Formats: sequence, structure tokens, C-alpha cells
Amino acid sequence: MKKLILAAAFMMVSVAGFAQASLGIKAGYKTSLGLDQNWQSVQGLGESFRKDVSQGFNVGLMSRFGYRVYAQIEALYSYQKTAYNALDGGNVIAGETFEEHSLEVPVMFGAKLVETRNFNLRLMVGPTFCFNLGDTPADFASWDFNKRTVSFGLDCGIGVDIWVFAIDLRYKLLQQSYDYTFNSQALNTSPINAFEVSLGWKFFDTTKGRR
Repeated sequence: MKKLILAAAFMMVSVAGFAQASLGIKAGYKTSLGLDQNWQSVQGLGESFRKDVSQGFNVGLMSRFGYRVYAQIEALYSYQKTAYNALDGGNVIAGETFEEHSLEVPVMFGAKLVETRNFNLRLMVGPTFCFNLGDTPADFASWDFNKRTVSFGLDCGIGVDIWVFAIDLRYKLLQQSYDYTFNSQALNTSPINAFEVSLGWKFFDTTKGRR
């Protein structure tokens, strides 16, 4: 929580001192795409690990700097629930559902493709920094979870501005939040592939009316 408060304070101070900037709040829904579900143990010991499709939400602050070409920095509390299963020969031998809490800080760079007084169409891309705020889940079966303090990723997508509202559709590619091991052997995991849709409201905007 302290990290979230500090990030929000930094964003508000930065916007106040920038000539072309906006500040707002946003909330979004995200779901994994199921492309990273099945992982095999390194030594092929007959057991595997399946991570089911996860779903969650995020909420927080967004700030945008610039005009036609811009940078957008966000500080978002993120919640996600995921079910994990350990399998032996294709049969589930153990399963747990874990809740993940994190602070996500996307740093997006974008450009407006279409611009009118009350409508903009944007493209964006940029890195994401994800700070794990939760505890390491309890181990189950022969599987161990080791928490990563910070994960890195990449966001890209398209967005529209309609009056004071901002709608974003993004594809997210992110490191796993944990390192997974089986009998002390690391698993070969794949990055998280996720889709996110969000709605934002800009309550402070120094660029409004400029054309």
C-alpha cells in the first residue's frame, strides 16, 4: 500500500508542474489468454503443472504528458485469481486457487492517429513494472512457489478518448509473478499473455480545448 501511495503522489506532483498534462482515474478488467497453461518439470519426472485461465481487475491513477505524441504513466492496484493444478500422467493430484495482489506501473508511449475536439484514436506501447504486494502461496504437492518482488513486461494496444473518458484495449506480455520448482528443479515456464480493457476519467486536463 505504501508503494501505491508514493506512486500516486509522484504522479500528481509531476502533472501539476507540466504544461501539457492530464490526470485521471481508471479501472479495468483483465484475463489471461490461456497460452501459458501447461508446464513440464525439467527432468520429465511424469508430473506437470497447469495454470488455468486467470481473471482480475485493476484500479488506480493515470497521467498523460504531451499532446499528439505523449507518455502515459499509471499506478494501478491489481488483483488476480488463478487456479493451479499438479498433474501426474494427465490426472490431477492436487489443486489450489491463489489470489495475487500487485502494484502495476505501465509506462506507455503513444501517438494520436485521429484527432478531433472530442474524439481521439491512439496507438500505444511501453514497458510495465509489476511489484508483488502479496505473500508467497503455500506450497502444495511437490511444487514450490518463490515470490518475485518485481516482474517486467510489455504492453501494447489501441485507445480512444471521448470527451473526458479514455477507453484502452491492451495486449500484455508479462513475466510470471513466481518462480516454480518441482522437487527443487525449476520449471520451464512461459510468460503471461493477457488481454485488458479499461475505462478512465480525466478530471484534470490542461490540453483540453487546444487544437
